[in-house]
Amino acid sequence: MSASVADIQADASPHHLPALTTGRDAWFLDTEQALAEEMDHFCGPPEPGDRAPWQARADQARLAALCLSGGGIRSATFCLGALQALASRRMLGEFHYLSTVSGGGFAGGWLQTFIRQCGSIAEAERQLGGSGNEIFAKLRRYTNYLTPEVGILSRDTWAGIVLYIRNTILNWLIIFPLLLFVPLALLAYRTALEAASGSTLWLPLVLGSAALFVATFSACTLLPSHRPRTGGVTAYASPARIAACIIAPTCVWALALPFTLRALFEQPLPVSGLSLCRLGLAYFAVQVAAYLSGLIWQTSKGHPGLWLYERNLGPWLASSLVSAGLICVCADASIGWLVGGSAAGFDAAKAEVSQILTVAAPPALIVIHLLQSVIFIGFRKSAECADLDREWVARVDGQLLLAAMGWTGLCLCCLVLSADALGRQDAQIPALFGALGALATGPAAAFLGKQVFVRAQSLAAKGRMDDLVMIGLSAMAAVFGISLFALMGWCLGRFLGQAHDWWGDCLLPRRALGGADTGADAGSVCGINPYGMIVILDVAVAAILAGAVWLFGRVNVNRFSMHGVYRNRLTRGFLGSARTRRDADPFTDFDEEDSPRIADLGTEKRLLPVVNMTLNLTDLLHTEWAERKAASFTATPFACGSAILDRADRARDRPGTVGPRGAYIRTSQYAGMETPGDRVSAGRGPLLGGLLTISGAAVSPNWGYHSSRLIAFLMTLFNVRLGAWLPNPAVARRDDLKLAKPRNSVLALLSELGGRSTDVRQAIYLSDGGHFDNLGVYEMLRRRCARIVVIDAGQDERCTFFDLGNVIRKAEVDGLAKVQMGEMRILPRATIEREGKRAGALGYARGTIAYPGARDAASLIYIKPSFLDDIPAEVRAYGATSPAFPHESTANQWFSESQFESYRALGYYQVSKMFGSQLTTLSDWSVYLDSEIGRRTADS
Repeated sequence: MSASVADIQADASPHHLPALTTGRDAWFLDTEQALAEEMDHFCGPPEPGDRAPWQARADQARLAALCLSGGGIRSATFCLGALQALASRRMLGEFHYLSTVSGGGFAGGWLQTFIRQCGSIAEAERQLGGSGNEIFAKLRRYTNYLTPEVGILSRDTWAGIVLYIRNTILNWLIIFPLLLFVPLALLAYRTALEAASGSTLWLPLVLGSAALFVATFSACTLLPSHRPRTGGVTAYASPARIAACIIAPTCVWALALPFTLRALFEQPLPVSGLSLCRLGLAYFAVQVAAYLSGLIWQTSKGHPGLWLYERNLGPWLASSLVSAGLICVCADASIGWLVGGSAAGFDAAKAEVSQILTVAAPPALIVIHLLQSVIFIGFRKSAECADLDREWVARVDGQLLLAAMGWTGLCLCCLVLSADALGRQDAQIPALFGALGALATGPAAAFLGKQVFVRAQSLAAKGRMDDLVMIGLSAMAAVFGISLFALMGWCLGRFLGQAHDWWGDCLLPRRALGGADTGADAGSVCGINPYGMIVILDVAVAAILAGAVWLFGRVNVNRFSMHGVYRNRLTRGFLGSARTRRDADPFTDFDEEDSPRIADLGTEKRLLPVVNMTLNLTDLLHTEWAERKAASFTATPFACGSAILDRADRARDRPGTVGPRGAYIRTSQYAGMETPGDRVSAGRGPLLGGLLTISGAAVSPNWGYHSSRLIAFLMTLFNVRLGAWLPNPAVARRDDLKLAKPRNSVLALLSELGGRSTDVRQAIYLSDGGHFDNLGVYEMLRRRCARIVVIDAGQDERCTFFDLGNVIRKAEVDGLAKVQMGEMRILPRATIEREGKRAGALGYARGTIAYPGARDAASLIYIKPSFLDDIPAEVRAYGATSPAFPHESTANQWFSESQFESYRALGYYQVSKMFGSQLTTLSDWSVYLDSEIGRRTADS
């Protein structure tokens, strides 16, 4: 080591943190400040007057990093062996950073806890440098860390089953009330149409016309060519304003006008032509009035585009007249088709007029309205912003068309399919069993989606996902969704019908209102408008559902996902086993003190832990990251955050800054408290076990570049969720940042259900760091480390180096560094077994790193598990029983003793073999490896 342990401890501050350099905003840091403080930790505070940027200080310090990759328990055990080999050479203290991802974090967390128990890195190296049998004895108890007691009848297995069922039910208490609002709203709308009478003939038309006026007026004034310019900057309308002022009012108009259409069926049939003409006339009058109002508004404000109003009045009148005529023609045709030739005996209820209008009328009205904009745009006089206007109108029309298609699809599922398939008395039981059978595709797809991550890793190396697998999963998700909404619509309809009958019999029977029983069914008929009563029932049910959402929405969405279950077992297996004394419950074997706080680590100037996680961005606001759908998020003893975030209240301080400045929160002030009243955890920051669990949350509905919204829906519904929602360092209030949960669990769960995680809301969704960078190298390149040793134990039996190529590409695109790898003497097992020593396999490779503005090149040592020709006999013996070794499936998290020892022994042997006889520093090691690579190349 370059300095003694006593010197390191003497230089450390009393609280193991560097002096604050961020002034009054000590709880918040940007990227520059966060990395500068890490430099202060390693190098000491800069001299007074020294204003050298942190990049220059990092280049001068020649920082070193040890990166442990993801790969589940396989990576953890291989990395343990590698750590033991480094400890035997007293080289752990050579590394400034310990960067971990997923399974590598299991080994890294174990090492950090072990160092804490030993009191220093030097003592930990001394103990690890021996045989390690005593040290790893406890860890071997948890090779099956999820269920240490194996077997279908074991207590651990059934405890896991009960935990899954309990947590899933608690999630359903939030999700299903939310989902039930969809069929309830459609049923209430259909019932309200049925309750329409002659007295409501023109009121919906007036209200709908008012909404259409707002939408058209807003469209005229918000069009890009009509927006004002100030100082060369155009005041464009925001997407939220467009949705509120155009999309929503247009939908209100499309939902209001069918009430007038339904009321026409209560008038003497056939409907007079004058009544039908009034529908078209109202549309035409509203369009013309809104257009002229826009002209007057623009004139009063002096906004541009006045001449466009004058020159385009003719096309506007013509297009509005066409759509108005279509409304009249379609209304007349639909009434004629429904009534048929016998108007005298027509029964609107038997003809299911309300059902048909509910399904078809709103989307048809939206399509007719869109036709008006199509015709107008075709004949509109051009302007300076003609292309921009056309694109703008097309996007607005696209959103309206999407809303119409969504309405139609939900109506077909909740109303038509539930009535035709499940409502038939002659085939109700078979149809019900068919629906339940279709629902079984949901758990199956959720379980298969759990396996996709492992499958994706191996297939991603080919540059593509398995198309058939993804298409099949999406089809299963679609079948499940259709069946679910159909069944919910049928059940809710049955419930409302039974409630209506009970109300009519018990509360308001006909005889109570002076009626007489005139038939067998008279006693069961209510004396008031039955459809109005069902509307009242709909409102009551909606109030109950809203209350349920509010009540159960107070549940911590992280606590009752599988994240907590996973965290407890990972902490017990890898952090608890590193402790010499535990106060564990004898029944469960859990100890709350197993996990240290990450803010308490980093007491020496070496092996500073950096836990890499993925900030999911599946709701694509960053189109340049459409493939990534994710960004890096890190946690260190000093700060937690991401370089792609930016606090709006801090961005104003440096208006000239290009791009995000980053948003980091002091670790002691971030996500450490379960509840606002949790004084025990206040000011201590998150647990290391919780962060390692997020870093290893490979199975998540939102998972970076592998994300799919259909599969996300199923995985959330069936609680296949290991990631966590934490406060957004760039958005959340300071008090909320201290809580290890989102402020609103309902919104977080809805976002997860729809696969719409982003970085602009109060909470962010974090998952496995491997969903962005599975090696932990990206953040070390950001820190400009001069010497990086990366152990890549990800599943890659064909040695395609997908994870390495992924991080090299991202680092170069983002301007962090350019990495150039040398000859890759890392070969698949099949090649080594076929060619033997002639293959020249080494199991490692060397690379060079060029940082922007750096004078000297940096080095990278890349190590990968390899079935070398001279591996130990016991390792080779296990390999003979497992052809996939040393790249067995990541899905297997239940290792046997022989598996655990074989991977650990391989890691120890492979790294030990890379040392020369007298190597004690990383610089000497790099030189030695270069000579070895050159010698092997010459021999081959």
